[in-house]
Amino acid sequence: MRRWLSLTVLLVFANCIVAVQTPLPPEVTEQEKKLGEEAVKEFEGKVKIVNDHPALPQLRQILARIVPVTERPKMTYTIKVVEDNEPNAFTFPGGFMYVTTRLLKLAESEHELAAVIAHEVAHNTRLHAIRMIRKESQLSIPVLLAMLAAVFARGETAMQAAQIVSQVVQVLMLGYSRDMEREADEAAFSYLQRAGYNPVGLLTFFEKLARLEKQSTPPQFLPGYWTTHPAIEERISSVKQWLTAAGLPINRRPVTKALQVDVKEIEVNGAKLAAVFLSGEELCRFAPLDKQSALERAQEVARRLDEALEAGAQAFDFQTKVTPEGVTILVSFRPLWVLTVADIAVNQLTPDELAVRIKRTISRGFLKERLSGRL
Repeated sequence: MRRWLSLTVLLVFANCIVAVQTPLPPEVTEQEKKLGEEAVKEFEGKVKIVNDHPALPQLRQILARIVPVTERPKMTYTIKVVEDNEPNAFTFPGGFMYVTTRLLKLAESEHELAAVIAHEVAHNTRLHAIRMIRKESQLSIPVLLAMLAAVFARGETAMQAAQIVSQVVQVLMLGYSRDMEREADEAAFSYLQRAGYNPVGLLTFFEKLARLEKQSTPPQFLPGYWTTHPAIEERISSVKQWLTAAGLPINRRPVTKALQVDVKEIEVNGAKLAAVFLSGEELCRFAPLDKQSALERAQEVARRLDEALEAGAQAFDFQTKVTPEGVTILVSFRPLWVLTVADIAVNQLTPDELAVRIKRTISRGFLKERLSGRL
C-alpha cells in the first residue's frame, strides 16, 4: 500500500504527526466523512440502490436506538438498500451503511435486523476499514487520518486520494479480517443489550446463514459473506457462550416469529364460532359462553397461549385433562384454558379425541418450527 504515497504526501504527514494525538471524538471526523463520501461514489457506481425500499424507515429507527449506546454516540449514519441476491451488509467510514435486499428478506424480525445493523455499526465505531489500511501502510490511525485530510485538501494529490478510496472499497467488498469480524460480533451483542433488543437475534440470524451455507456451494467457492467472515458455526458457538454468560435464555421464538398464534372467526350452520391456530394449523374451536362471544373467548386463549410460548414453554410442558366438565389444557401443570361441553360439541370430536388432537397439534407445531430452524 505504500505505493500510493508520493513524497509530497509523506511530507504532509510529517507536518501533521504532532497535531493529531487526541482520541477520536464521539461524532464523525471530517477526514472519515470525506473518505466515506468518496468511497461511496465509487461503490454506488457498482451497485443498484433501491431508494424507496419499504424497510428504510424501520432501518433508520433501529439505527436511532443503537448509535447512542455505542462508543461514538454522536455519529450520524446514512443507510441505503442495495439490490443483491446475497445476504450482506457494508459500512463505509463516516457512517455510510448499506444492506442488501436478500438480507432484508432473510431477517424475520426487528431483533434480527438490529443484530445486523449493530454488527455494521461496530465496524464503524472500531474504525475497522481505517485499521485495515493502517495495517497495510504501517501508519498510526491519527497519522493516517491526518494524511487523509491532507490528501483531500490538496488538488495535486488527487491520484493518491483515488487510490486510497479504491482501497477502502476493496477492503469492504473483500471483507474485514476474521479478528475484526469477531470483534464486531461481540460489540454488536453488547449494543443490542444496551439498546433494548434481544441479542438472541444475533444467534438466530447466524443460524439462518448456517442453513444457507449447507444448502449452497461449499463456502470456500462462494463470493461474499462466507468467504469474508469467520466460520458460521464458530460465531454461533460464541453467541451462545455470551448469552449463557449474561444469564439470558436461548428462546428463539421472540426473534423468529415461530409458533405464531392466530384467531379466526368462522361460521358453522349459521352459528358464529372462533378458532385458535398454531403455526397455521387449527388447534380448537370455541362457542359463545355467557356474555362472551366465541371470538372474545378465542382471543383470550390466544393471548394466554402466546404468553406461555413467549416465556419459553416447550411441547412437553403442555398437558390435557379430560373431566366431566370438559377438557382442560395445562402448561407445566397450571390451567391455561378450559373447553366446555359446548366447545367440544362444535369441534365435533369426543373429549378424548379433542384432547389428543390439541396435544398432537402443539407437538407438530414445535417439530415443524425446529425442522425449519426457527426454534
